[in-house]
Amino acid sequence: MLKVFSCDIKSFTQSDFNKMYEQAGTARKEKADRLKDENKRKLSLAADMLVRKSISEELGIKKEDIVFETNENGKPYAVGLDIHFSLSHSGEYVFLALSDKPVGIDAEKVRDVNTDIADRMFTNEERQYVFKEEEKIKERFFEIWTKKEAYVKMLGGKVSDFLGFSVLEKNIETKKYEDYTVSVSN
Repeated sequence: MLKVFSCDIKSFTQSDFNKMYEQAGTARKEKADRLKDENKRKLSLAADMLVRKSISEELGIKKEDIVFETNENGKPYAVGLDIHFSLSHSGEYVFLALSDKPVGIDAEKVRDVNTDIADRMFTNEERQYVFKEEEKIKERFFEIWTKKEAYVKMLGGKVSDFLGFSVLEKNIETKKYEDYTVSVSN
């Protein structure tokens, strides 16, 4: 089972975000309180709401009975539940992958980016793919970036692990969603 959900924070009012804050767990509230950027705060609260609602509906349990913790690398998990999830947010969207096995998702709003990052984070093979066609550089950069991030999230690793593998050798699905690139590794 693999399900992918998205949530556009533009569709919520300030009252909706206040309610999300009230219903969030302690750790999520503390994280939201630390965020100075209002958009990031809203994305964080929407992520909590989306994962709680989705797990609740999938497993037939109450949202308030779901407890989240994080592993040593910061990957969140639902305590005592046989379900895996991964969250990503970018721009004004939150994306969620829900599965019965380890999963990773990453989404990035396609925008101008310093492609020098590829020299530090991508393998030679991945860099060749990105820069092969001038008109596709931005599109391919975000394809590789989101695939790497999704794969690392699935494994529960860190961004520093990016150079240890090539996503061109992995079966990771990438789709376009409006002006976002979304990759899921499962």
